[in-house]
Amino acid sequence: MRRTLVWLLIGLYSAVVPAGHGLMTTFNDVEPLPDAGLTPLQFSYRLDLLDEQTRLLLTPASADRYPLAIAFAREKLAEIEALVVQDHGCAAAPAVEAYRAYLDSAAAAVLESPAEQRDARAEHFANALLEQRYLMSTNYLDLPSDSRPVIGGVIEVAVTHYENLTAVLRKAFKKAQFFKEEEVRWAWETAQQADLQGL
Repeated sequence: MRRTLVWLLIGLYSAVVPAGHGLMTTFNDVEPLPDAGLTPLQFSYRLDLLDEQTRLLLTPASADRYPLAIAFAREKLAEIEALVVQDHGCAAAPAVEAYRAYLDSAAAAVLESPAEQRDARAEHFANALLEQRYLMSTNYLDLPSDSRPVIGGVIEVAVTHYENLTAVLRKAFKKAQFFKEEEVRWAWETAQQADLQGL
């Protein structure tokens, strides 16, 4: 029922905005999240987290640290989503904090990149942040209502990083992102409105 309502709203939205705003246009090639693996509900999760943090700490070169940080951030999103699906959103705090830390590491790695790589890396990071927001927003209404508010905190983290990143993005790239930005903004606003209506 919830998914039917979302697609009905998307259809209405697409009827009143220019072509290209539909959710299936600019994000149709987005890579799904990896399998969640361990989550904070499992005893060995802290050890797994420590291993990730150590690997990141021992990778000083920005060229190597950036992809590692992005990969770890995606894993945290998968863990958070798995917990919310199981209605264990209250247990997601360690994964949310790790997600925040890995995005911080990715952002630092972008700024530390050699000048000839910085633009491409910043644009990759911007796309990654938009895709993460898209993935967290589009299936929101199918998640248990008591646990899904956790997703809002995750999206806030990604939004903050995206806004900070816009200062170093090339103008042409920012202009090309318009439709993606509108899609993720609208998808999240739709989810929030559904929450307000108790859906």
